[in-house]
Amino acid sequence: MILRSVVGKLWLTIIVLVTLILVMLSLFLSQQIMDAYYQAELNNLEQLAQHVQQSLEEPGTDSERAEYLRSLLKVADLWDTYAIILGPDRSAQQLEVSPDVPEFPWQDILEQTEIDRVFQGEKQVLRSRVMVGKDGESTFPLFKDEIMMVAYPIHDGDQITGAVVLYRTQEQLNENEIKKLIFFSALIGIVLTTIFAFFLSTRITQPLIQMKKAAEKMAEGQFSTRVPVRSHERDELSDLGATFNRMAAQLEESIHALSQEKEQLASILHSMADGVITMNAQGQVIVTNPPSAELLKHWRRDEEEAPALPSPLRKIFRLVVESEQEQFGDITVNGRTWAVVMAPLYAHEQVRGVVAVLRDVTEERRTDKLRKDFVANVSHELRTPLSMLQGYSEALLDGIAQTPEEQAEIAKVINDESQRMGRLVRELLDLARMEAGHIRLETAKVDATALIRRVLRKFQAIAKEQKVTLIGDIPTSLPTVEWDEDKVEQVLTNLVDNAIRHTPAGGRVSIEVTELENGVRLNVHDTGSGIPEKDLPFIFERFYKADKARTRGQAGTGLGLAIVKHIVEAHQGSVEVNSKLNEGTTFKVYLPWHAQGDA
Repeated sequence: MILRSVVGKLWLTIIVLVTLILVMLSLFLSQQIMDAYYQAELNNLEQLAQHVQQSLEEPGTDSERAEYLRSLLKVADLWDTYAIILGPDRSAQQLEVSPDVPEFPWQDILEQTEIDRVFQGEKQVLRSRVMVGKDGESTFPLFKDEIMMVAYPIHDGDQITGAVVLYRTQEQLNENEIKKLIFFSALIGIVLTTIFAFFLSTRITQPLIQMKKAAEKMAEGQFSTRVPVRSHERDELSDLGATFNRMAAQLEESIHALSQEKEQLASILHSMADGVITMNAQGQVIVTNPPSAELLKHWRRDEEEAPALPSPLRKIFRLVVESEQEQFGDITVNGRTWAVVMAPLYAHEQVRGVVAVLRDVTEERRTDKLRKDFVANVSHELRTPLSMLQGYSEALLDGIAQTPEEQAEIAKVINDESQRMGRLVRELLDLARMEAGHIRLETAKVDATALIRRVLRKFQAIAKEQKVTLIGDIPTSLPTVEWDEDKVEQVLTNLVDNAIRHTPAGGRVSIEVTELENGVRLNVHDTGSGIPEKDLPFIFERFYKADKARTRGQAGTGLGLAIVKHIVEAHQGSVEVNSKLNEGTTFKVYLPWHAQGDA
């Protein structure tokens, strides 16, 4: 509706105000004009009555006076003025009257008004409604409207010989025409004001409507919207439009900056390897990045109910909210360890939420544990041979070994332990270089069949001593390969040595060689004690050792399989193990025909 708009309200306000002003002004002007008009008419009547009085009081014959009166009455009749000449007696006898004046009771009029004072020598001016009848109960038909009446006495010396009465009625004064003129003038003013007010309100509100439409577009996200500004009209509305445009430009710039900052933040969050989770004060997840979203999905999948915050994080969340301080901690879920840093988010000095950063530190914790185990194992492995060396050397120094046989036995133990300690140090150095990426392959053309047969011959004597059958299933002719011969021999040596040491007397160890399309498969199988399934994932770690109850003879250093894995991977190959407890173990080594010269 137009009345609910700014245009309608402004237009209606102007119309109401102007109408009230015009009505009040019309009433005021009507009253003032009528009063001025009546006063002017009364003045005219008084001047005419005074002129008649003076003319009748001058000396002259009756015929001259009668002629003057007839001329006077005709002229007065032309101006709608009635003239009556009253006689000298109190009976109000009419001497001369205007032609159109009907007869009426002048005696009653004189008795009920103040006009009779004219016979006392006083002029009378009357503007009112003349009432006649008993106690003035009704108006004479000629005087039903308000009249103006002037009465002047006629003197003859000191005697009053009559009176001149001049009067006009309201109808003859054209009062209604004057009021109609004022009314129509006011009505025309209201109509013109209506048109002008509508035009003015439309012109004033048009910039406001444009700004409203521009604000609606900005609310829809169109921040480039601007309103047209009439630069030639430097008024408040044009200033408001210019200010609106400046505000829109600044808002667009701010929104653009916020959008860029949001995109940068989103890009940073998406590119982070760490998980980031933002929660409100009630613990509901608000923002996540892909790693944390995947993490939350797995955590919630393992819970019967899917709460707003997974249970591993609730304890730390409550601590942050209660203490309003940053909290650190590790949580373990599904066998993996996560380091959590959780900090409060503030709004007006109150905690409005929490942000958490989660990092998978499983490998770090595992590496730290391996480092500690490495130090402990190295200390243990070195302490044992050193203790034996110290003890047997003291035995020699103290002369405990009396016979040459005892001395030879002690010397043999000292030699074996020193070789074991030297082998441990060499393997540690080799493994350290391999893990540091410093392993270098000296590849050359190698006869694979001859290499494998040489390893078999090397361990035949040891196998017979341990009463273990060592056999080989080797094709008669394998293609020439490009390997580091010494390191591949070290791989086979470690695997065969482990197999013989973990196989009881009467058991069997075999080397099976299978030719593949792109390489060769070397399987070292034994019928020994086997490896527990829970230990299989750690079999290639440093210092891993099977239970000594399943180890026959001298124990190894625990570094051989770790070295095997590094050498095989340096040849772009792979190694895996299958084992069943008390049935045996099979190590499967795959080596390509041609290995790279550096790794």
